[in-house]
Amino acid sequence: MPVVNQNTSESHPDTFFPDLTFFRACSGGDLDQVERSLAEGVNVNAFRTDDFTALMLACSRGHTDVVVRLINTGANLDAARSNGASALFIAAEYGNTGCVKLLINAGADINAARSNGTTALFIAAKFTNTDCMKRLINAGADINARTRSGTTPLHVAAALGNSDCVKLLINAEADLNVRNKDGATPLYMAAQNSNTGCLKILIEAGADLNTARITTGATPLFMAARNDHSDCVKLLINAGADIDARTENGATPLFIAAQENNTDCVELLIRAGANLNAALPDGTTPLFISSAMGNSDCTKLLINAGAEFRTEADKETKERRCFVQ
Repeated sequence: MPVVNQNTSESHPDTFFPDLTFFRACSGGDLDQVERSLAEGVNVNAFRTDDFTALMLACSRGHTDVVVRLINTGANLDAARSNGASALFIAAEYGNTGCVKLLINAGADINAARSNGTTALFIAAKFTNTDCMKRLINAGADINARTRSGTTPLHVAAALGNSDCVKLLINAEADLNVRNKDGATPLYMAAQNSNTGCLKILIEAGADLNTARITTGATPLFMAARNDHSDCVKLLINAGADIDARTENGATPLFIAAQENNTDCVELLIRAGANLNAALPDGTTPLFISSAMGNSDCTKLLINAGAEFRTEADKETKERRCFVQ
């Protein structure tokens, strides 16, 4: 079990006021001072008052020589901060591959997670530290490890547009269609955040286009259309995404694009053959919502394409203030 610092004098009665000279030396890479402090009998596993051990400090700065000395002296590899972060997590976060390698070879727990469920691989994917990722993956890190929200390293890499990380994870056979607690897949996250590079990689790898819905029923195409990510809309259409897929309240990608006045997306969807008159259950059509919102450009596009206004079902709700959330 890893040692977790609770940062109290009761939990660490002999280390709560450690040798600050030792910590400064580890943080600054002063190996000579580290040697002197160790010779004087400093506690190598002491926690500094800000919740760091000497090993964590050395790993955060990439001082591999100090890390080697601390490991050989018996530093606890899996000691953790109060949030659960270990030295390996910190090394991966800062992209210090040499330290990651040393810790893995020394037997550090590669799947140790913070209190929120994030692992060293997750944090490396978040910050595009690909060399650290390679070391962790080759050492057997769980590529599909989930956070408390159900998010995996592939989710975060796709959401942040870290294409190289996405490729690494796919090549390591990460689950392409894994869902977080909201139902989102990595492809959904890429489309939502307009990360066309990641979206293309995921599509080419065979990620599902249409069942990747969140709990509201929104598809990647719906979110791309909603957020005016026309490049993503084009990619998804060309890949065969269902252009008329509806959310739980009946909205289609064309409907939401018309509502949000996303003219480029509206034009792409019309050209792709989207149902111009796909209405909500109350009869509200894309043309009606576009007109009601004062979106003149989208309204012109829809009229020219032959869309119907269809206001018959809206007599009691002409002054609606919110149509689709």
